[in-house]
Amino acid sequence: MTGTTLHVATREGLTFTEAMESAPDGFALLTTPWRYEIVTTADARRSTPDGVFEARVFNEHTELRWLNDADSGRTVLLSEDPAVLPESFARPEPLEAIGTTKGGYLLWGKAVQASGGWTTLSTERMGSLRIPGEFGAGSHVALTTCEYIARDTEHGNAYIAEERLLSFELSELLRREKA
Repeated sequence: MTGTTLHVATREGLTFTEAMESAPDGFALLTTPWRYEIVTTADARRSTPDGVFEARVFNEHTELRWLNDADSGRTVLLSEDPAVLPESFARPEPLEAIGTTKGGYLLWGKAVQASGGWTTLSTERMGSLRIPGEFGAGSHVALTTCEYIARDTEHGNAYIAEERLLSFELSELLRREKA
């Protein structure tokens, strides 16, 4: 494991639309009281879904998190490249990680249809979800992450201090089965 610096920028009081001005081009996971939606950053900027109260917008290099708590939004940007962080944001101390590891979350369902750069995952219990990328029928897909490992200065214990979303990929389990 090698050391990595994760730079953080924060800003209070931004609306969803204002926060999206600083979002990386990529994909947005949007949460409303009625649904969970995955769209491109461009689509999220063009048309704000009604009632969005939480968003995670990401590409392989940067993630923006926006949360509407009470009357204002809290925006956090994470990146290993400090140059992509807006000057108008506060910059707390960066996270000095002792290493990173790739993680992920297996998504519900299996791929049932792929077209136009998107795949529909489906399962009887959860319904359908469209995700970016084209994956073969029957495939399992994971939302991949980069986990930043830090060391507790008082006791020396290592822990995952932060996690950044990266992409959608064929799940690790399926990769091992095919090898």
